[in-house]
Amino acid sequence: MSELTIGIIIGSVREKSESARIGAYVAARLRALEPEISIEMFDLRTLSVPLWHEDKWTAGSEMQSFWKPLSTRLKTCDGFVVISPEWAGMAPAHLKNFLLMCDGGELAHKPAQLISISSGMGGAYPVAELRMSGYKNNFLMWLPDHMVLRQVASLFASETPTPLDVELTARMDYGLAFLTETAKALGPVRNRLQNIKLYKTGM
Repeated sequence: MSELTIGIIIGSVREKSESARIGAYVAARLRALEPEISIEMFDLRTLSVPLWHEDKWTAGSEMQSFWKPLSTRLKTCDGFVVISPEWAGMAPAHLKNFLLMCDGGELAHKPAQLISISSGMGGAYPVAELRMSGYKNNFLMWLPDHMVLRQVASLFASETPTPLDVELTARMDYGLAFLTETAKALGPVRNRLQNIKLYKTGM
């Protein structure tokens, strides 16, 4: 059994998603860095997570029954890569809703590498938005570094890597190595100190 599990959260719900393609590339880079790693994919297009409402807090509700298996999978993860497209200058509502659903400690005090993608020259707004509020009540810990992949359709798309592909892959590997090492280091800290029931809503 692997000692480390990384979850990859794909924030797009489009059928032909660049986010999903980048997610697969990230998974391949993680396996290249740590061959024994376990990877859990959370693709919001296939998960069909319902819109949050108060039934999330009602024992025995349909929403609780839906969420429980996902919650269990998320809790097995030691860290995350969160991939967000930029839609109309924002992080997608589906991704924000997913993060809102994670109020039971699924992401709490676990490191996350944020990757924003854009079909054009954007991509900065989802980073600012998610860093500002995407950790609230779920206690996800964004790493200091993030990546913005602009004109993403042209990236990692050829059997022969371009010079830009090589440069970005090296930067991605650096971030992912930092993620895995931070995930390993924080595990014992969570085991000793975590008590999210004491302060459930942060500050």
